[in-house]
Amino acid sequence: MKAKEVRVTVKNRIEDLLRVNAVFESFATQHEIGGRLRYHLLVSIEEILTNIIKYGFDEEGIHPIHITFRKVEEHIEMEFEDRGREFNPLEVEGPDLETPIESRQLGGLGIHLVKKMVDTATYRREGDKNILLLRKAHSPAAAA
Repeated sequence: MKAKEVRVTVKNRIEDLLRVNAVFESFATQHEIGGRLRYHLLVSIEEILTNIIKYGFDEEGIHPIHITFRKVEEHIEMEFEDRGREFNPLEVEGPDLETPIESRQLGGLGIHLVKKMVDTATYRREGDKNILLLRKAHSPAAAA
């Protein structure tokens, strides 16, 4: 039986990306997510989690990050929740792609890629929680 929703909680450590990827891979297999869509979602997971882990928390220590993967009708949803400092990644200006790469300022490219790879992205702040929801259309019949 396919799980419509899978939730995983990890700590703010880069090595926990492997666990999230493993959970997503299992979810993706159950829901026949393959090819380019699977790649786009994996890149999005890595970019968002890396940003949360590296930049999301002012204080040292271990902080939980909750990730939920959902199959909703003809869409895949990925929700990222943390209690880090308030930050809306969707407000980050895109990189200046016209400037030569060696002259560009660092940052912004990962978020830019995520915005291009998903259909919709929404951010909200609930109390002390950042919640980022990414959605991408998916129809297993069309993917087969």
